[in-house]
Amino acid sequence: MKSINVSNAINGRKALAKVLSGLLLVAMSGFGQVIIPEGTKVRVQLDQAISSATAEQGQTVNLTVTDAVTLHNVTVIGEGARATGTVTEAHEKRRMGRSGKLDFSIDRVKAADGQWVPLRYAVTRRSGESHAVRTGILTAGVAAVFWPAAPVMLLWKGKDITINKGVVFDVYTDNNQTVSAPSSLPSRTVVFDGQGPSLAPQSAAPVPAAVSVTSSIGGADIEVDGSFVGNTPTMVQLAAGVHHVTVRSGMKTWERTVQVSAGSTVSLNVAFY
Repeated sequence: MKSINVSNAINGRKALAKVLSGLLLVAMSGFGQVIIPEGTKVRVQLDQAISSATAEQGQTVNLTVTDAVTLHNVTVIGEGARATGTVTEAHEKRRMGRSGKLDFSIDRVKAADGQWVPLRYAVTRRSGESHAVRTGILTAGVAAVFWPAAPVMLLWKGKDITINKGVVFDVYTDNNQTVSAPSSLPSRTVVFDGQGPSLAPQSAAPVPAAVSVTSSIGGADIEVDGSFVGNTPTMVQLAAGVHHVTVRSGMKTWERTVQVSAGSTVSLNVAFY
């Protein structure tokens, strides 16, 4: 009977060691879950000018995050992250001196893990308010943080309305959002070798490539693999591999497919003709 009890004890310790190994594997992984609380402020700026003379209802509005959002020492929404909105009202100036009408919403922002986070215009949600039926920037009474030119609120009689590129707005997350983000711990893997759990050697993090983008027309929009990343001139960090780069200025477009290696520096000089 004693030999059976000893055998059971040994098997029990082995099973416990395997369970502990699995728990350590989860605890020491390089990624964790971070909750972005509802009402977290996000500061964004317009990447384009919008005019009542040319805008169409339903048109997508592109914006960029100006200040990174950091929670618990983890960046959950990065500086330069993409945000999008929608033109909710657009009418050009009309006869009899009637001015144009223009309004747009700011709908969502991309978190560090690639998820889209819904946005609203106030820190607290009003009773009965929902993200889906929210009004636009102007009808919601949102004050801009910075106007690079004359405010759109000055609606001159018989004029079209223009909201200038670079206008900055403060908006807020519309609900609690759980995102995956790098933790403060280094990424490690736990190995069970029969003697107990141990840590495998840590591999070095990949080094990005630095890509400098300039253009003959300053302030041109830069897109990498379909995502807006900034305006010329700027330095973009890209993962090693093949990327599609597009630079736009008004109706002019420049496109190239480039291959970059880890740690390399590449210069792209765009000449618009």
